[in-house]
Amino acid sequence: MRVSAASAEQAADGVLGVVHAEVEEARILASLADQLQALLADGLATGTERDGALGRLLPDAYRHEPDLADEWRQLSRRGLVDRKIGFARTLSTALAPVAASTAAAEVALTEAEALDWVRGVGDLRLVIAERMGIIVDGDEGTFAEPGLRDVYDWLAWLQDSLVQLLEQADARRASGGDA
Repeated sequence: MRVSAASAEQAADGVLGVVHAEVEEARILASLADQLQALLADGLATGTERDGALGRLLPDAYRHEPDLADEWRQLSRRGLVDRKIGFARTLSTALAPVAASTAAAEVALTEAEALDWVRGVGDLRLVIAERMGIIVDGDEGTFAEPGLRDVYDWLAWLQDSLVQLLEQADARRASGGDA
């Protein structure tokens, strides 16, 4: 995958940037996004206690006050899960045509879609970090299936590329140019 700024013509149509996706990359990322949606939906039904990754995705707002934590979960959990599922769905929906094709393609992203991608990829990294035993960035983790670290690093690179794209748009706006 490669992330680049939109052309002038694309920008005039509201496109912020373009992700150049190979078929296999699109298949992997779309599959991960689909799995994330299922994990979140299951977590809404069963709670976060059964899976540490859900605990990272849906942390308690009040760790040392169980009554307040329960109240927060009751009032906010569904909305948070729905938003996170939406971020993952943005990824899988955008990548589905590339994943189903036989040739690499470009995926155009608006600013809102790029933000959803950043958030969705961040959530994927949290899940993988939990599976690998990574507590903070820079940890090697204690367990990893072959190739999982490569996927984790690839997602970090993709997330960083998307953040840079968003920062460039902010800088252009701040300097008086178009986004």
